[in-house]
Amino acid sequence: MKITPKDLPNFNFITTDSISKESNIVFEEYFRNALLELEKSDFLKHTEKEKIKYLSEKLDFSLDLLDRVARLELNPSASVTVGDFLLSQAFEIDKVAESLPDGGLKSLFKESALYIGIVAEKIRKGYY
Repeated sequence: MKITPKDLPNFNFITTDSISKESNIVFEEYFRNALLELEKSDFLKHTEKEKIKYLSEKLDFSLDLLDRVARLELNPSASVTVGDFLLSQAFEIDKVAESLPDGGLKSLFKESALYIGIVAEKIRKGYY
């Protein structure tokens, strides 16, 4: 029996749809899926105290990274990488903050995530 490529399973996990799309869209879809997984995980069932501690650590890390990035000159490749990472941090902070009860702390984390997301997008586009 002769084995042809059509008999083998497709090991390429990149679909033709994602190849034809703009690279930013593929990245955003990846993080949307990752956030859906986060939403399904047991983490969102943790107590508010654990969520607030986690969010404050994420926010502190992201702001520290922004501070370090402000002192560097980034080439286009590095700026896209750093921007994408910070954007993922912002998405994660926003998603976890959604699970907090309404109040000032939730607003603080959501606005911080928005700020980090905006700065991340500027970094990705090379404005810094």
